[in-house]
Amino acid sequence: MLPGLKSMLNIHPLFVHFPIAFWLGALLFEALAIWRSNDDQHRTAVRLLYLGTIAAFAAAFTGWLAQSSVEPNLTIQRVFEIHETLMLIATSFATALSIYCFGKRANFPATARRILLVGLIALAIVTIIGTDRGAQLVYQYAQSVNGPDAAK
Repeated sequence: MLPGLKSMLNIHPLFVHFPIAFWLGALLFEALAIWRSNDDQHRTAVRLLYLGTIAAFAAAFTGWLAQSSVEPNLTIQRVFEIHETLMLIATSFATALSIYCFGKRANFPATARRILLVGLIALAIVTIIGTDRGAQLVYQYAQSVNGPDAAK
């Protein structure tokens, strides 16, 4: 019924896009919240941060399961290690930001919002670099991808 899903070597790609989208969305909404002094947009940003952090744990777990499909080539392993390290840093940092927001939920003054915005900018930078290394594994080194002859 779903031949694309059936031919996947691992399920990691099903999870990786959620933390990226949620965290970048959180950054956008927090920037708008500060610019417009809007509490609703701030709450949306925090909720997106929470959702992205939860999704990152699923992505990390499925990535851990998928790592055995990465070739033992030294160059590929170095790119994989960079990807893994950066994404674990991003997940840890997002967890810390989530705890910070949870602790400030009753009173989130302007200074705390600016700290959150700076944190979300840093999170976005680490996430973008880490995801680029994941894309490099797939598109440059063809890791976890079936070749055209694999279906035969």
